[in-house]
Amino acid sequence: MNTYLEWNNLIAAHFFNTDLGGNTVYLYVTEELINELVQKNGWIFLDFINAVKTGFRKKPQGVCKDALWSLKQRNSYPPYIAYLALFVLAAGTEGDFSANAYYPRLRGLLGEEPVTGQYPMFNEMWKLWEDLERWSKKDKLGEFGIFNYNCIGNRRHIGVPQSQTLLTEKERRQLPSIFAATGLEPTVPPSEEAIANLVARHGRDLLRNQTWRLLRESNSKDDLQQELRQALIERITEELYNWDGVFEEDSQGVNQICGSLRLCCSLDSIAGSASFTLRCTTKHEFPEDELLLQMNNQQSFLCEEYGKGWSSPLTKQNEQRLNASDFNWCEGLQMRSPDSKWCFRLPASPIRIFVGGSSEGLSGYIEVRQLPVQKPFYLAAHEDCLALLTQWGESSCKGFNKLPIANGLPDRWHFFQVEIACSDELKKIYPVLAFPTILRLELSGGIRFSGNNFFKFAPPKVVLQVSNDEIQVYCNEIRLDCNHISGVYELPLDTSDLRLEISARSGDTTMKRRFISLVEDIPWQAETITQRFDRFVNRQNDRNNPHGISGALVTGFDCPEFNFNTLLPIQGKQRVVFVGKKTGQISSSIPENWTPIWIISKGRRSQVFFCGGNLAEAEPISSVCKDRKKLQEWKKLLWIDRKTIHSPTQPELRSLWKKFETEAGRV
Repeated sequence: MNTYLEWNNLIAAHFFNTDLGGNTVYLYVTEELINELVQKNGWIFLDFINAVKTGFRKKPQGVCKDALWSLKQRNSYPPYIAYLALFVLAAGTEGDFSANAYYPRLRGLLGEEPVTGQYPMFNEMWKLWEDLERWSKKDKLGEFGIFNYNCIGNRRHIGVPQSQTLLTEKERRQLPSIFAATGLEPTVPPSEEAIANLVARHGRDLLRNQTWRLLRESNSKDDLQQELRQALIERITEELYNWDGVFEEDSQGVNQICGSLRLCCSLDSIAGSASFTLRCTTKHEFPEDELLLQMNNQQSFLCEEYGKGWSSPLTKQNEQRLNASDFNWCEGLQMRSPDSKWCFRLPASPIRIFVGGSSEGLSGYIEVRQLPVQKPFYLAAHEDCLALLTQWGESSCKGFNKLPIANGLPDRWHFFQVEIACSDELKKIYPVLAFPTILRLELSGGIRFSGNNFFKFAPPKVVLQVSNDEIQVYCNEIRLDCNHISGVYELPLDTSDLRLEISARSGDTTMKRRFISLVEDIPWQAETITQRFDRFVNRQNDRNNPHGISGALVTGFDCPEFNFNTLLPIQGKQRVVFVGKKTGQISSSIPENWTPIWIISKGRRSQVFFCGGNLAEAEPISSVCKDRKKLQEWKKLLWIDRKTIHSPTQPELRSLWKKFETEAGRV
């Protein structure tokens, strides 16, 4: 006889396991899935229904009451998952029911009269869903997968099981192909409504009829249909954000990697000029060598990895930087690698939005494809849009000004500066002029140990995307301050708590939350060390000798504190130069007698990185240098060649770098 707990653990292990660590889990249970899970056991679907009705109490008192009682029980998995599976099963049951009839479906599954009216104690079942989210995020830290407690509309009781049935597993597997066909890319998504329209247009043959129709019903007056549609769009958008850009292009299993071409702008408003370049962005790893891209199998361009999913600016094969203004932005463009493994697209649009690139570690401005919320930005627009755009800017924006850019823009294009956009009323005409409608609370950067465990010395940053400026971000009840230029929240580094709950709140209501754990020490796999080696990697025969090396563990030696500012985005083939704060301190290898303040990468992309630790102690010092050759190298690098090096983007580091340039100019 199969028991309730056997069913519970069987279903739980299918949806929550280490293979799904860090991924979002949807508890989409169907009769077909139940039969697939138990076919080797000789069980049948009816056995599942009977097991849930019986439960695991000695005297069953009803499905919902027993489910609520299970919250207090202990098990390897939460013991209420089979009950939740039943509730989802009811939400997806087809038959002679009205669209809103959830409770008759549930009663029919349980062999009862399928009458309307809330099922006894069903209004308490939200506690199970909320506990499942806490278990997956806080207790397991995402190691078995992440469940999000989402509800469709304000229907708290039946909205959660319905939210699990929006996309089938087959549809989820088809989405990468649809994203690739539409040119959608996770690093720079358009507005949610634009995503819905593109997926509906290209997914007609890959989605269920009910899914396709729901995406197309943008003007429905039925509140339930609108709530379901919005929830479906959020679900598809979530899948897009989590997509790594890879999809299977043909039946032979050949994969293609999709990315985006991004316009980048360097603006000199005083001189009335702007220069535009193109960079590639992708969530996939760039190749180690340069990436060769072609357009129309004729023109060829080169780039290499820059960092944070960005490439260096595209160049021609003669190493001349590509001028993005030479292309028709209204039509867009596409570039592929010669083997067609890589594909990057710039979508067509008569309006381009630019925001500061500091949050991405880039100077100047980068293109985005949604209106920023409560932030300044720039607009490039084709003159065919000027009448409507100017009317919108003057009536619905603060600080809307046309800039007199005479050089650098494509023909018939104009440039505007906007302090804040107050409405997105033109979004149906120009989808790029739409605010984001989905609240997203994301973790960015940091050094991950496993699951949602991060090293304490390098925690992630928090990024909030929301159209409501009243949303606040908290970490363990402490409100975080936002850098409004980059939209990034910094986690407190001095916290004594190793378990952090990060939440986005509107008043007393928690809208989204994430749980992470900070790791101070790495647990070693072996408690005893059986073999050590000396510094020349010779085996030590004296097991009582405490000095030696075993893998990454060094014993009998006090290692100096490591300066993590030296973890820099420098590629393996780049030549680097170390610069100290005293005149003439320069070396092509790590110096032994002085501490470097800067590391400069030399090559086609010369950049300077700060590695000095404390800014207050990193000021340049004029001193006597007896080595005339070193003195000349120091002056040449910091002063004579200063225009060939990209200075730091952070204001405080840029200011310090200027002081070094000034000091070198005096030599």
